[in-house]
Amino acid sequence: MRGPPGRLALALVGLWALPALAYILPVSGILKRLGHRREALALASLEVRGAFAMPGDPARAAAAALGLPLTGTELSAPAVLTFKMPGRCRLELSPPDLVEAERPAAVVKNGHLAGVRGLDRVAAAAAMLRGLCALLGPRPGGPEPDRPYTQELSRLGIPLAEAALGRFNGLVAYVIGARAAEARPQAWVDKQAWQPLRVVFMGAAGLADVRLLDWGSPTGGDWFPRAVEVHQGGALQARFVTEKAAANPRVPDALF
Repeated sequence: MRGPPGRLALALVGLWALPALAYILPVSGILKRLGHRREALALASLEVRGAFAMPGDPARAAAAALGLPLTGTELSAPAVLTFKMPGRCRLELSPPDLVEAERPAAVVKNGHLAGVRGLDRVAAAAAMLRGLCALLGPRPGGPEPDRPYTQELSRLGIPLAEAALGRFNGLVAYVIGARAAEARPQAWVDKQAWQPLRVVFMGAAGLADVRLLDWGSPTGGDWFPRAVEVHQGGALQARFVTEKAAANPRVPDALF
C-alpha cells in the first residue's frame, strides 16, 4: 500500500497532466475568443512608451548597425511602440541626444517591414515588431472575428490546422500550430484571459520567440503587457519594458 507521500506525488502528477486531458477548442474558436477579447477594448490606436534594451553580442551588432553607443555591454534607449489598427505598427528608438528625424525606427504595414536608419535590419527589433503587429495590430470584429488573426498568423507561417495545450509563465495556454515543446512556428493564447502570450516564427536570424509578459500590470493594463521579450536559441535578444500606455491617441498616417 502506498503511504501519504506516494498518494501526494500521484496527485501532483495528475494535476500537472490535467491540461493534456482537457477539451481543446478548434483553432477558429480560439481565435474568435481572442478577437472578442481584443474587440472589447475598443482600440483603434495605441501608443506605448518604455525602454528597449539588447544585451551582449546582439547589442554590439545593433549598436554598430545603428550608430548608437553602448552602455557597458548593453544597448538601451527610450522607445515608443505605436499601433494604428488594422495592421500598422511602428517601433522607434528615441535616444535623448538624437533629433526626431534621426531616430531609428522600424515599421510594419499590412505585413510588410520597412525602416528608418536601419532598425528594420536589426533582427531582434524586427522580430519584436512583426510578432506584436500580428497579435495586437488587427482590428477584430464583424461576423468573422477570427479572420484578422487567421490572416496575420498565416503571414508568419504558423499552421492553423491544430491546437494543443501548454504552460507559459505560470499560465495554461492554447498553443496553435505545434506542440509546446516543438521548435516550430506557433502562437500561444491564454486559456483564461484570452490575451496573446507568445508567437514563434521564422525571422531574419532564424526561429524568433516573441513573448508577451504580465498582462494587467499598472503600466499596460489590458491594452499591452508589462514587458515583451525576443528569444532565439534559448537566449534573450531584446526586451521592451512598458512605462506608459495610452489608448486611442491621434496617430498620423505619415508615421507608417
